[in-house]
Amino acid sequence: MKHLGPDLSQPSASLASALPSEEERSFLQERLKFLFKTLFLLSGGFYAITSITVPLLRGDPLLRIFTASSSVFHLGAVVIAFGFWQVCRRGAHSLRLLRLCDSMGLLGALYLLKVDAYIDNDSHALMLVTNAVIISRAVLIPGSIRRAFWMSVAGALPDPVFLGMMRVKSSGGFLVPALEALLWSAIAIIMASLVTRVIYGLRKQVRDARKLGQYTLLQMLGAGAMGDVYLASHAMMRRRTAIKVLRASHDGHGLERFEREVQLTSQLTHPNTIAIYDYGRTAEGLFYYVMEHLEGMDLERLLAASGPLPPARVIHILRQVCGALEEAHGLGLLHRDIKPANLFLCRRRGVPDLVKVLDFGLVKQVGGSEAGGSAQAPVVVGTPHYMAPEAILDPMKVDGRGDLYSLGAVGYALLTGTHVFKGQSAAEICSHHVNTTPELPSVRLGRALPDDLCGTILRCLEKRPETRFSSTRELRIALELCADAGKWTEEDSERWWEQNAASLETAAVRHTPQELTGTQTVVTNSLGRVAA
Repeated sequence: MKHLGPDLSQPSASLASALPSEEERSFLQERLKFLFKTLFLLSGGFYAITSITVPLLRGDPLLRIFTASSSVFHLGAVVIAFGFWQVCRRGAHSLRLLRLCDSMGLLGALYLLKVDAYIDNDSHALMLVTNAVIISRAVLIPGSIRRAFWMSVAGALPDPVFLGMMRVKSSGGFLVPALEALLWSAIAIIMASLVTRVIYGLRKQVRDARKLGQYTLLQMLGAGAMGDVYLASHAMMRRRTAIKVLRASHDGHGLERFEREVQLTSQLTHPNTIAIYDYGRTAEGLFYYVMEHLEGMDLERLLAASGPLPPARVIHILRQVCGALEEAHGLGLLHRDIKPANLFLCRRRGVPDLVKVLDFGLVKQVGGSEAGGSAQAPVVVGTPHYMAPEAILDPMKVDGRGDLYSLGAVGYALLTGTHVFKGQSAAEICSHHVNTTPELPSVRLGRALPDDLCGTILRCLEKRPETRFSSTRELRIALELCADAGKWTEEDSERWWEQNAASLETAAVRHTPQELTGTQTVVTNSLGRVAA
């Protein structure tokens, strides 16, 4: 992929050619709001000092202060700036309206300030206000060089006339001051055009450097051990996506694992699995892939914010995860890192609490080799709180029932608000998974829970794989047979989000399907003893 910098031999393209229209509109509105607010505060403060405070100190009557012609025009400029500031800070306006505000509001206030300077016969104030406003606009407001040039011309146009008339009033000549004003205006126009060229040329260069093929990276959403996740937009379709990029510091093994992740995950089409749209490499050799952009929060953040969930909702969530894993296991793929942080809860109409299974970065084909491992020290990659005993003791023999154990640990956390086992270190937690019988969820929570659901979860948490459910389908059927299955309705979901979304999303909403919170790695030796 070629990275393009600004072509300084040609006029800078308008911001509309570089940004998605919605981002352009939002950016322009924010800048106009800032410009008119600044203009209001500065002109208002200047008006308060020169038109009110000073005359009062001289003892001028209050009525005379507010009826003086110059005071009226200056006050009019302050009112215009305030009015357009209020317009720009309320609601989302169209590009056409915002550009109209840019033209009419700025020129209206500027012309009134010029009239004020002319009435006061203050040539310095006349030129100063022109240069300050024109150049400030060039710095703050996005647009093409052509628009900046013509706006500057319109702003400076009255100056030669006003300055010449000032000199005529003082018995001076008209042509010389008019020529001086014309020269000063030309300087302001040229400077404003150059400022626009440099600032927005650099902005375009930065944006082009943040492009991956047809995708523009808008902002970073998360960073982890293997790569970074960005919010992005497609150049043609204007569709928001999430892009995961492998860091350049990774070696060949890391790159192979990353490519395996996208290739295997792209085979999965279940509605509860994160959708992969595209993948590729940059000119620098960075590997990336593009996935659907989700709105909501993962279960880890949900649990941290709201605590234990109702049994019916737990069943509803687990059944959806089972659907995604059923497809993956049917294709011979294991996830190996099922945990709340990798289960994303979406807000979508028609499906209450739609769950997406994320991050197949640890995905493994059944019977496939484990890159980077050895017979003496197999590498176990996973999260200790959700790892199956066999993943700790003999990771080469893990099958789909290891994912079921992890899903049982997720169900336990959803029901009780706590992990199945606690410990001061990864080694202690892993030892509990291998040797300790889980406490009953109802005992852990301190109140009664449905026996059928608790029994289903505890069966997933059996130490020996053969005593668990034999398949994800069998687990899904067991969940469907629970008494509370189907009791979490769309109405319940909508009611819950209406009551809790504002407080939860303020602290916990993620605009990406993967925050890359960092997966812990535990290495076991050939005797199965955990090495930290």
